[in-house]
Amino acid sequence: MSQQFYTIKELPVSERPYEKAKEYGVSSLSDAELLAVLLKTGTREKNSIDLAREVLNLHPVHKGLMGLYYLSAEELKKLRGIGTVKATQLLALTELSKRLCRQRKPEREKFDSPQRIAEYFMEEMRIKETEQTMVVYLDHRCRLIHHEILFTGSLSSCALSPREVLKKGLQYDASCFILLHNHPSGDPTPSQADLDATIRMKKAGEMIGISLLDHLILGDYQYVSLRERGHI
Repeated sequence: MSQQFYTIKELPVSERPYEKAKEYGVSSLSDAELLAVLLKTGTREKNSIDLAREVLNLHPVHKGLMGLYYLSAEELKKLRGIGTVKATQLLALTELSKRLCRQRKPEREKFDSPQRIAEYFMEEMRIKETEQTMVVYLDHRCRLIHHEILFTGSLSSCALSPREVLKKGLQYDASCFILLHNHPSGDPTPSQADLDATIRMKKAGEMIGISLLDHLILGDYQYVSLRERGHI
């Protein structure tokens, strides 16, 4: 008795790869279902899941996903339903997996001194024509997680909101942060508004456990660290 053939649309919703992935995530898919998503279609006699199972069993020795490492395009095209395009897609998948295995997380910048921080952001900040405040979020080892300009205008005129700064700190799971702003005049001497904003931000950070490490003011190839000056 021949086995009954079902198209993907005829399968129960819980067994259709796309619907299953949408409902439960791609990690819920079997190896055959993952391949079926890539293959997209089968033939008149077999659906994409059946075709994927044939691919996984094609190699005489290495079965399953491992077999893809040992199959050539010509061997894959021996299967009805696998042409040049699908064979190339499957080989591209195996090459991607090899490259992913060789990848290492890039080493994040470590900001362990005011000079290092100033050097890193000097070129970006010193040419700005308006005063802008950047917040640099770090992990517990002082490695860069994220940085962005949150405020424009002098600290005496802009609403430097501790709430917005610390909300993003929680979002990025930061352990600490650094305030950094430019003086377009080129003179990094801190104003009283700079000092007041620093104290306000330091106290707010202490309340939720995200420490303000430093506040740097950048001029034209000059900087002032408020930590070095004893204000933090």
